[in-house]
Amino acid sequence: MDDDFEITFFSDSDYEEITVEVSFRDQIFCQLNKDKGPDNIEVEFFADARILAEKNAMKFSLDDFLKVIAEASDALKES
Repeated sequence: MDDDFEITFFSDSDYEEITVEVSFRDQIFCQLNKDKGPDNIEVEFFADARILAEKNAMKFSLDDFLKVIAEASDALKES
């Protein structure tokens, strides 16, 4: 996984099950939850959680993004 990405387990009162947040350069940009079961994971994107400086704009490799989403999904299924 690209070092700019981070996966964090999170307990959110809006969800029954534990969730994971995916960040890029300390900017949280999506959260995955398994309230509808481990085979029906939902993703919620956050467009305005924080504003990043231009040098840290959210631009990254599609392959890295798909890898981190797959890793976050697998981690959530195992929790």
